[in-house]
Formats: sequence, C-alpha cells, structure tokens
Amino acid sequence: MLRVSIPSFQKVEENGESFTAYRVDVFQSGQSHYLYKRYSEFEDLHKLLKKVITTPEFPPKKVLKFSNKVIEQRRVTLELYLQGILNGETIPRSFFKFLQVQLPRSGSFDSVDMGLTEPTVTHAPVIGFSKDAFLHENYRSILPDIVTAGVQDGLYSYTEYSNNGIS
Repeated sequence: MLRVSIPSFQKVEENGESFTAYRVDVFQSGQSHYLYKRYSEFEDLHKLLKKVITTPEFPPKKVLKFSNKVIEQRRVTLELYLQGILNGETIPRSFFKFLQVQLPRSGSFDSVDMGLTEPTVTHAPVIGFSKDAFLHENYRSILPDIVTAGVQDGLYSYTEYSNNGIS
C-alpha cells in the first residue's frame, strides 16, 4: 500500500537562488517519510512517465508571478497528479525512485509484454497491518479489555463447570 500527499511548500534560498520546495509525504506499508521536491523535479518525472504510461494532467509552468495563492494551487494540482499516477494500472519504476521507496515485493514486471522501455509494476490496493497487531499489548489503558478477558475465560476457564458437577 502506497499513499502520497503534498501537505505544504516552503521558499528556499540556496546559493543565491530562490525557489519553492514542495513537501512530499510518502506512506508505504506502515512506514512513512517525507522529502522536498522542486517543480522542475516533478516536470522531469512527468517527461519520463509520459514515455511509458498515460499520465494525468500535469500543471503547466506558465506562472510569471509567484504568489502564495498560485503556489498553493500548484501544490494541489501536483498532489492530484501524483495520486493519479498511483491510481493507474501500472506504476513505472521511476515513480518509486522519485518517491525514494522500495518496489513492492509482489507484482508483475511487464515492460517486455507492453513494449515499454521501462519496467512497470502492476498493483492492487491492499490494507496493511503491522505484524501480529492484535497479539501485542503495547497500549496503556485504565479500562479492562473485556473482549480479550471474555475470550480467554471462554477458552481456558473450566472451574465454574467443574464446581457444578459438569465435566
């Protein structure tokens, strides 16, 4: 399972150059990280992707005056673009590399069959759980866990029946 969002942006000055960097939050199989990307990096990704898949609409670079309102609109459209790629039938490896995530373990690599120049991954959305999520008691609650107590009592408690003469 892979989810991507662009929750914010920031102005950056580097080597006397000023630009906008978009924060990209990446959630993959219960783990998350974030990275900052410039519009030009998104544009380079788009150029790579449109060679191998049908891409969603990409926000144009026709902006002359950069106000926060314009940058916010671009942030929203870049997020929709990334989510559109994720909703496609195949995801090229360059997309995973752009997001700095590992390729999924399952999936078929079908670049030869489709005549593509880049391997792609077919996928289906799944729900992920941490390993043995219900077996760990890593919570702290003042309330008793009546479900667990009831199941354990039902499975392991025979004292009440043996006292009544039932064995």
